[in-house]
Amino acid sequence: MDLDKAYSVKTPEDSRKLYAEWASTYNETFIKANDYVYPRTIAQKFDEFVPGTEITTVVDIGCGTGAVGGFLANLRPELEIIGVDISREMLTEASKTKRIDGSPVYNDLIEADLTTELPKMSFDAMISAGTFTHGHLGADTFISLIELVRVNGWLVIGINAKHFSSQGFDTALQSAQMNARTTHAQFHNVQIYGPKSPHFGDLATIAIFQRL
Repeated sequence: MDLDKAYSVKTPEDSRKLYAEWASTYNETFIKANDYVYPRTIAQKFDEFVPGTEITTVVDIGCGTGAVGGFLANLRPELEIIGVDISREMLTEASKTKRIDGSPVYNDLIEADLTTELPKMSFDAMISAGTFTHGHLGADTFISLIELVRVNGWLVIGINAKHFSSQGFDTALQSAQMNARTTHAQFHNVQIYGPKSPHFGDLATIAIFQRL
């Protein structure tokens, strides 16, 4: 399965079909084959910038097979992590990921199409990598998801840098700030893939901010 197919999805149904086919081999044919360092990097940014106190529950948006959750659970073993994804098959793979002590990474896994309905839940923080890009979740969904985080909770959201402006994520975030829905974000541009990958040089913008 090649990376171009992931970037070619246009609808939620496209995503379901792609990841149903890809789920069982995703860790080998995408994460390892492409030296996909993004999940580790965003987990490290979360650990660096989000305070360790008063943060108990974290929702991992577009959790896939559990790469982000796995790194985050090892950095913050006290966290309760809930994964959300549109693909049942990817969630099945995520359910197999383990913490260092052998317990599951995810305390709960939720199948949801976030473009149509949000889970009726509230979390202390949110993390997401690889989901906010062309054809997956857009700027409107990005803004609506802020409601899943409690007031003063934290969001650490990675957005494909190529699409940050062209798909309206920058404008949406500026509007949320102007309307006092969020604090001003810190931005960190990071590599999505390591130097061994043919896609080395592709960047993500990680936005770190709080809900107001």
